[in-house]
Amino acid sequence: MVTLGIIAEYNPFHNGHLYHLKKAKELSGAEYTIAVMGGNFLQRGEPAFWNKWIRTEMALAAGIDLIIELPFVFASQDARGFAQAGVRILDSLGVVDYITFGCENKEIEIFSQLAHLIRKEPPYFKKILKEELKKGLNFPEAREKAAISYYQKYKLSTEEVPLNVIKEILRQSNSILALEYIIALQSLKSSIKPLPIMRIGSDFLQDKWEGQFSSATAIRKLAYQYYYSLKTEILEKLKIGLPETSFQMIMNGLKQDVNPVTGASFGQCILAKLRSATILDLKNINGVEEGLENKLKNAADSSETIEELINATKSKRYTYTRVQRIMIHSLFNLTKKEVNFFNKSGPLYCRILGMTEKGRTILKKAKPVSKLPIVLKLKSFYKKSRTPGNKEILRMLDYDILATDLYVLAYHKKGLGKGKQDFSRKVILIQ
Repeated sequence: MVTLGIIAEYNPFHNGHLYHLKKAKELSGAEYTIAVMGGNFLQRGEPAFWNKWIRTEMALAAGIDLIIELPFVFASQDARGFAQAGVRILDSLGVVDYITFGCENKEIEIFSQLAHLIRKEPPYFKKILKEELKKGLNFPEAREKAAISYYQKYKLSTEEVPLNVIKEILRQSNSILALEYIIALQSLKSSIKPLPIMRIGSDFLQDKWEGQFSSATAIRKLAYQYYYSLKTEILEKLKIGLPETSFQMIMNGLKQDVNPVTGASFGQCILAKLRSATILDLKNINGVEEGLENKLKNAADSSETIEELINATKSKRYTYTRVQRIMIHSLFNLTKKEVNFFNKSGPLYCRILGMTEKGRTILKKAKPVSKLPIVLKLKSFYKKSRTPGNKEILRMLDYDILATDLYVLAYHKKGLGKGKQDFSRKVILIQ
């Protein structure tokens, strides 16, 4: 029973994801697939364009067998927090043979070398990293300079591993995530084997339409335009960029007037939160460092939209995406202290969002060996966890529940914005 693991957001599940899934199955010989998927708020500090249940259905219909939610406190973190938590969940199940990911370079040995360097942080590497951060570089840039300097000093770069390849890996979003997956596997001494798949199509941040293998960003842009214009030519493009099942689910949602959810949907809430917070409140928020709380407070007073707020706050050190994450964490009152605790503990449960019949088979095999409780009925699990010894589990669950409670407030249609939907929604089953 060869089982493949994937950590994803599927926002939405598009043709590039379908290609990746089929290719990974082909190379691994896997018969079963598990996806650990971000919920209603995602790694770039944005709400999901489509809620976690719609995206679960898309993934199941396209060939994923089991969907597990990545808890909010990890799904909304940077690449390291996101990757480590996803790998921990897959490893905890005790049934996963491979973890697959898309990247721009599939030389696993290079990734393994870099992962070992970054994980061990030898003195010279650590020294250069600190120096570059003090100069005002953001973390990815500082890490790249430290790695290159280390390779040069100890003459580790050869013709087989040229420095330009190291630079590319440390600059490309998908490769950075791939690197973090391997760091997590090494740290856990996991038996799961990494399986990189070369990406095809445009970069996921590229918003330009490029046909069959257009990015998730481009597809979301089109879906947003279609929702507000209903232009037929936009619809035809969406058909080309999505598997038929994903296209139909998006159309069903639009017909029911389920509007797209964007960062702007929470702009006024975030501004209100920041304006009412004290400087000390902001200082404690995860991601806020080096006096950023003062800049945040001033920016909140002078801005009228979330876009103005982010642009007034971002800098070379604090990138647009990093500021977006801080905004979301401020909305949830997610503190540095809590994130540090959660990162040490790792995920404390595996909450199932959906499955196929083959997914049932995976769970049957995983239940006796899983290191984490497998949650099929959130309401009963939550009730059982209401004991003094489980306060950490409850806190992590409360963030997931709050994420949905706030997310649905962005819906325009009456009846869609009711709270505590996590307790009433059942696991999605597809035959």
